Amino acid sequence: MRLIYYGVSADEEKFIKRWSFSNKIPVTIINEGISSENVHFAGPHDGVCLYPSPEMRQSELLYRKLREQGIHQLSVKSTGVDGINFEWAQKYGLTVTNVPSYSPTSVGHFAIMSILMVLRNVPAVLQTKSSRKAAIGRELQDVTVGILGTGRIGSVVAEGIHALGGRVIATSSKENPRLKGKVSYVPFEELLKESDVLSIHIPLSEKSTHLFSKENFTKMKPGSCLVNTARGKIVDTEALIEALATGKLAGAALDALEDEEKYFSVGWEKNPYYSRLTALPNVMITPHIAYHTELAVQEIVETSLTNARDIIIAGSCRNTISL
Repeated sequence: MRLIYYGVSADEEKFIKRWSFSNKIPVTIINEGISSENVHFAGPHDGVCLYPSPEMRQSELLYRKLREQGIHQLSVKSTGVDGINFEWAQKYGLTVTNVPSYSPTSVGHFAIMSILMVLRNVPAVLQTKSSRKAAIGRELQDVTVGILGTGRIGSVVAEGIHALGGRVIATSSKENPRLKGKVSYVPFEELLKESDVLSIHIPLSEKSTHLFSKENFTKMKPGSCLVNTARGKIVDTEALIEALATGKLAGAALDALEDEEKYFSVGWEKNPYYSRLTALPNVMITPHIAYHTELAVQEIVETSLTNARDIIIAGSCRNTISL
């Protein structure tokens, strides 16, 4: 068996090599994301690990070429699989797997940090270089923090904020029993209305795309803040810019930005939304790094490689995405 791993960063290489040595399975490392120019490298291999490139969202050719070379699976090295065209994957018989769970504290603690930073007006202080006392902050025990989605990551945020003395309310597809006594579950409309800071922890889907629309921003509490460490397209960026510019929202911390996947290979700051948002004094943007810790990267690499191995050997995997 031989595997190929596309889009490998310097941080991932050592974990790939360690897994390869431990499992006695050769893994070819390709630093560039998969494309029509390098898809042929998959030919001598039995399985593929990758993060969906922009071309993969648009080109059926890649799926056809992979199948023609004998590939039967796609091991996606992320939780989100919105970059995969499942119609094409099914057409060419490609089983898709993902990494549904890795260190939840990586993103969870980053979100808590972001919540505290927007409450203390740190983005405005850093951007405007104004007087050190120009922007007075709010303390956690004096505000209500809203959590949208209380799965593995959202629950870390909820527990952390509760432990620090904040009031936590949440909206989720189902209540998390471990949060009993720490979180009050409310309808989405109430979450918008009552949250001083609202932190997003749901996956991107057809239903959640542009969930934070102009209409829903008008329902949010005046002077509230938004934190997004999930997916950029959950937020209608045009509507967010208007809400920030008019003062409806007091600030935003964004680790995920709409259309970001189009710009990672050429420079994330070249995203037009980046320049428009950073022109506002109350916004903090980071380039999708909330997950990026040693532990999380190790778990992502090991899980994606193990998923590919299991599909090839057994024809099934616990992390298979149903088409």
